[in-house]
Formats: sequence, C-alpha cells, structure tokens
Amino acid sequence: MKNWRIHNASDDSVVFESPSAPLLRVKDEIFKGVYATGEETYEMDFSSFTQEGEFYIAIDGVGRSENFLISSTSAEDAFRVHMQGLYQKRYAIAKELPYTHWQSKACHQRVTRGTFAPDEGKLEPGCKWFDVIRENTNWDGGEKITAIGGWHDAADYDRRPQHLKIVNDLCAVYIMKKENFRDNQLLIPENANGIADILDEAEWGLRHILAAQQPDGGAGTWIEGTRHPRPGNIASTDGIQYAVSKATRRSSLMYAANAAILSRCNETFRKKYLESAIRAWQFAVTTRPRTDVFEIKKTKHRYLTETSLVYWHEDENLPTEYLVKAAVNLSALTGDKSYIEYLMKNKSKLLSDVKVKSWNWPALLYSAEMALGTPSEMDDYFKAWKTRVQKQADEICAQMENSYAYRIPWPKISQKKADAMGWGESHPLRRAQYLIAAHGISGNIKYLDAASLANDFHNGCNMQGTTYTSGLGKVYPVKFLDLPSYVDDVAEYTPGITPYRWTKKIPPRALELVWSKDEKRASCWPVWRRWWNLEYQTVAASEFTVWETIAPAASVTAYLITPSNTTPPPARVGEKDITKLGGYWLLP
Repeated sequence: MKNWRIHNASDDSVVFESPSAPLLRVKDEIFKGVYATGEETYEMDFSSFTQEGEFYIAIDGVGRSENFLISSTSAEDAFRVHMQGLYQKRYAIAKELPYTHWQSKACHQRVTRGTFAPDEGKLEPGCKWFDVIRENTNWDGGEKITAIGGWHDAADYDRRPQHLKIVNDLCAVYIMKKENFRDNQLLIPENANGIADILDEAEWGLRHILAAQQPDGGAGTWIEGTRHPRPGNIASTDGIQYAVSKATRRSSLMYAANAAILSRCNETFRKKYLESAIRAWQFAVTTRPRTDVFEIKKTKHRYLTETSLVYWHEDENLPTEYLVKAAVNLSALTGDKSYIEYLMKNKSKLLSDVKVKSWNWPALLYSAEMALGTPSEMDDYFKAWKTRVQKQADEICAQMENSYAYRIPWPKISQKKADAMGWGESHPLRRAQYLIAAHGISGNIKYLDAASLANDFHNGCNMQGTTYTSGLGKVYPVKFLDLPSYVDDVAEYTPGITPYRWTKKIPPRALELVWSKDEKRASCWPVWRRWWNLEYQTVAASEFTVWETIAPAASVTAYLITPSNTTPPPARVGEKDITKLGGYWLLP
C-alpha cells in the first residue's frame, strides 16, 4: 500500500503527508470458520495533525475516504445528541418546540400508590409482575400521586430502579470534569435557571421518586403498568394504569445515595433533596426485612380460574454498594460521623463484598466520591474498588489493542465471556465508562486515549461505517424499536437513541424471517455484522434503554468535552423521506 495524504475538503489542498504506509491492524479473528469482522483494517497515525476543519484521506491507487471533521467541539456536539435522547424519553411532560420537532403530549402524570416491591428478580419463578400489579392495586380507592419525572425505559413507558444509574453517571462526570458543563449548554426547558444543564437532566431522574416518597421515608423506585404498551400505542392515550412500588430497604438506599450525590453537586438541589435522602436512609437501616403475599388469578380452563398466593421475600442484607455510597455522601453533607460509624460496624463484610461482588457494580459508582475525597476510615474499601476499576480498564485497553481488526473494547470472539453481546453489553461507550473511571482515579493518559478510540468506533470507525446513535453524524440508525417513533408525525425516528445492535448468536426470528431457518448459511455471516433490524421481533438487538445505552454514551462524551462557551444549535427538523438518510441504505 502506498503513502497517504490528508486533503482539505474545501479546496483539495494537501495539508498533511506521511512518508510511511498505513500499518495493518491485528488480523481478523476466525472463530469456528467464521470471521469476526469480515475485514482487514489498516491504521494511519495523524495524531500530530491538529488543524481544525473538514478533511479527507487519499491513497494513490486505492481511493479516498469520506469527508471527516476535526473540531474541538466534536465531543460536545455528540454529548448534546446523546442528551437529547434522554430529553426525548422524559416522562410526564410534553416535548415541544423550541426544544424538539419530535413533539408529544404529556403522559401518565398521575399514578396509584401500589403494594408491590421494586425488585423484579425476587418474585417466585413463573409469576408475572403485571399480574401482581393488576390484581393487587386499589385502582379506584388508592392514593393518587402526581409523579412528574423519570424517563421511559425504552420502547416501554415504565420507570425503573435501574434509571438511578443515570443520575449517578451524570453527577459523576459533572464532579470529575466540572469545567466541561454550564447552563444553556443543552436544548432543554431548564437551560436558563443558573444550574448546569447536565445536573438538571440528572435531577429529572429523582423528581418522581421524591413526589411519591412514603411518609415513613421509604422510597419506591419502580413505576409499572398492567402490561407492556403495544406498537401503535401513544403514551399520552394508551389507557394503561400505572402504580408506584412500595419501598424496600434496597430501593430506599438507592434513592438516598443518588439524592445525596446530587445534593453535593448543587446548593439548590441540596435544599430540595437532602432531608428526603436522610429520611430514606433512616427507613432503610431501621426497617426489618419483610415478606409480602399477593393473590393472583390463574386461568386453568376457558371458564375456570383459581386464585394462587405469590410470596415475595426481601433480602436479609442491605446492598453494600448503596449503603456505602449513601453513608459517605450523607456524612459529607451533614458532618455527622454516625453514618461512617454505621459502616464500621460491618466493615469486614463490606470489604468482602467489594472484592467479591463488585464485578457487576456500575463503572462510575464511586467516581464522584473519589474526586471529592473519601473518609479515611474506608481507605481499604475504596482502595479495593480502585483496583477493581483499573483492572477492568486495563483489560479493555488490552482488548482494544489485540482482539480485533477494529479497536473494539470487547473480549475476543473465541473467549467464552464474549458470548453476552446482547442487550447493549458490548456497546463501546458503555464499556468506556471503566476507562474514564480509571482516568479519573489515576490520570493515566492511556485510559483517556482508549476512551477516545471507543468513541471513534461508536461514531463511524466500525464495520458498518455508521454512528450507533440516531441523529448523530451523517450516517446513523434510522429504524429501531421505539414505539413513539411509530406514531409521531415525523418520518425520521427520534434522535439521540442508541439501539443495542449486537447479539453474536443469530436471533431465532432473524433466522426464521431472513434466512428461512438456514442456520448453516446464516452462520457464515461475520459475527460483528450479525445485526438484523426486525425491531420488536429482535428486541435484544433492536431496542435500547436509557440506562444501558443512552446515558453511558452521554457520560463518556461528556467527560471528553473540550470546554467551550458554545450554545446549543436550534432543534433539528426531521427528514420527511427516510430513504434520503444514509443509514437507511445500510439496513440489513
């Protein structure tokens, strides 16, 4: 391969020339006779080229690239698109101009006080929470609550406990990189209130929980309906009844921890949430574990039903990760050492948990606390957490260096742990949260470089040559599982949405509908190209969630921002003919 040049796109002039040929990346892995990416990839290092503008790369005898932009505002531009995805999924308010052209009416502002627990995984096998909620909620006589806040989970219209991770992610990057954020940075209704917009969006994830907090301080964190919405349902008119869960010790600690870290970000929010967080903590540490009993009706024959009892058992132990997070932040906010003393009573268990159980805790769980300073009494605990984060970040760096033709932050396809690609697990910016967490801890530039490369993969340096977020860049996803996009009056789908994409194993419905059940033929497709957009037929690839794909992308790009004073551009108008969008022609 010949030498290569960078040209200015405006006049074709040569602005950079390399005396050396591009270098071949690692060879494409072959697994069970199938290529991982299906490509040979060459790298060109022009990190020393810092001129801003629009350019393209040309290689004699090979061709030229698409135009690309080098700009100090690129990360912030991407951050705005990802954050628009969160705004578009805000619950219980109308989305309207001047903030978006993808408009919708307010939905589900009133919910009923429920009796169910906010923990899907603890119900007896074979039972459905929809049945429990439908048959055990006093829909007519129960307390009605105005609960405005939170985000639609995905294509669905529920609000889940996992969404509190979004609050923490946004607060963490704000505290780690405060200079990156300001008021009037995003196109949201709160962008003239004197508070950094990223914190306004974080606070949106707590409003509904505060509104529904129980008189005893307990906080329910799950608002769920009696069924999933269906394609064609409009959120504001779908007719589904929603109830807010009863508080558990775990849910109350989750809320207390996140309300406390938001309180440390801003004085206005401290006044609004601190007292509430303290009451939630008290509920969690003074309430005994409980068992709930529900009645559900099971249809045995066409005209015969019988009533069964369903039991839900609360965990005996408080969740270590949120117990520590809540205590550390409440102690810092109030100056009350009793919170740390409570931790010290069970320090050996806490240390054991952080070493053994933390493999599935959120990457940015303690990033804010480390940036602000942690209590000396907990040094051993936080040292163990730092070791865990840096080990994970080092593994990701090694994967990006050695695993694939592209710098993908994921284990080699031949490794067993690579199987779990679905549901957004393998998303580059979700994985890159470990990289920015490790950079925040150590300041080592290799983690920042790796996070930037993961962002490059997300933004087009990948097998499809497309960004993985709708409305981002020139070529992006144009169809995915998003119910509001089916029923609004804009042909182009909602911007700021990052679908799951990869699954490794071919989805059964894709095998049936695309390949006529010819598994042998289908399995010849390169692993990282196995994405069939069948929307609600392939949920693990075609859907998304606010906490698994949108917020991680927002938090990483937020960390990568070069501080500026630019204001958000006007709301973009959606394309009326999606066949004119570059991503349309890349649909499999």
